[in-house]
Amino acid sequence: MEPNEAYQYLPGIAALTLYLSSAALLWRAVVGGQTQANASSNASTQAFSGLRPNHSRLIGALALAAALLHAMALYSTTIKAGALNLSFFNSLSVTAWFTVILLLGVSIGRPVLTLGLIVFPTAALVVALALAFAKQQTLSVEPQLQWHVLFSVIAYALLTMAAVQSILVSLQDKRLHDHRPGGFLRALPSLKIMEQVLSQLLIASFAMLSLALITGFVFLDDLFEQRLVHKTALSIFALALLAILLIGHFRFGWRGQKAAKMTLAAYFALLLGYFGSKFVKELLLST
Repeated sequence: MEPNEAYQYLPGIAALTLYLSSAALLWRAVVGGQTQANASSNASTQAFSGLRPNHSRLIGALALAAALLHAMALYSTTIKAGALNLSFFNSLSVTAWFTVILLLGVSIGRPVLTLGLIVFPTAALVVALALAFAKQQTLSVEPQLQWHVLFSVIAYALLTMAAVQSILVSLQDKRLHDHRPGGFLRALPSLKIMEQVLSQLLIASFAMLSLALITGFVFLDDLFEQRLVHKTALSIFALALLAILLIGHFRFGWRGQKAAKMTLAAYFALLLGYFGSKFVKELLLST
């Protein structure tokens, strides 16, 4: 590896190191909070009240620094002479970056930074894979299509967060019904707050996915041709599931296990649509 090439990898290496440090500190804060709660006189009924402000600020600052370094790594590997390198792992890396940024934004004023226990290590893994399997293939994207790409990535990042949130809500709901609220779930906010955040993420996901599909229909002439039809169909299916879920939630009070299953179904539909064909073409069928 040439010295210049090694230098280009430094931001990515630093980013994944800080992501892992953020996750480790977050885990330590959560475990420490649980230990203090268990040591109290009302340990059987007292729940962990959340991260301390100083812990949240430190972890947030480390994660933000990681995201800035991640952005530098993306700029050097994803943008090539005005074109976009949208290989499989680069696309995953862009999505992971948006997910981290959105998590940090959503956590302002909301006690949901504990989602970083899943998001931060995943971002570190994706950065490592993008560095290890970097490709030089580039794809020129017309200016108007850049909006379609941007909305698509943001929609997937938001739905990723919603999927993680839905799993936690489902576990929390099941534990509460079984009268076993202890363990890791004590580090989470109340079920009511968790469900409110989930509904907000679902609304944002629906809005961004709608914009992604609208810009795709406006600026792409071959959206239903063979190479794109599966992506279009799966994206429309995911959008329909989100619409049904939101109507059911606000009209009929759908929540808990049902909401989690529909959220995950929409997420995996979008996962197959966005990354399924890339995985097959670039990794399974590549020579």
